[in-house]
Amino acid sequence: MVHRKIGLLLTLALVLSSCGFSASKEAVGEVMVQYFTAIEAQDYPSAADFYAPSFFKDTSRDAWEAQLRTYHRHLGDLESFEAVNWKVKKNVGAHAGTFVQVVYKTRYSRHPAVERFILKKADQGFRIIAHRVDAKALPKGKTQFI
Repeated sequence: MVHRKIGLLLTLALVLSSCGFSASKEAVGEVMVQYFTAIEAQDYPSAADFYAPSFFKDTSRDAWEAQLRTYHRHLGDLESFEAVNWKVKKNVGAHAGTFVQVVYKTRYSRHPAVERFILKKADQGFRIIAHRVDAKALPKGKTQFI
């Protein structure tokens, strides 16, 4: 009887936690559609709005918008994007928060790319805290992390 209650409680906890993961994945998916829509329109100031303020500690917003323009010059126009990998992580303690790592296969008019993002849940929703673009056409750069 006790084992059955413990099993039921564990099952309930697992179901409730997976609902949080699904909601986080869905929320990030919506943010990323909006982000890629801005990239497709070459509206880099709007695209930069999806980054967390802390992202711009080491790289200014103007410099990052210029970097996005550089990506466009090398890769071409965005034609498609597809999420191929998701990881949702909830931390407690010093680095508390909900983090989602998502990998996109992106196709541009000149070259394909793989883009990796880490987003963190904030008051205004999920915001990008790390972004890496890998493509053969790009000069070697560094990953932008906070």
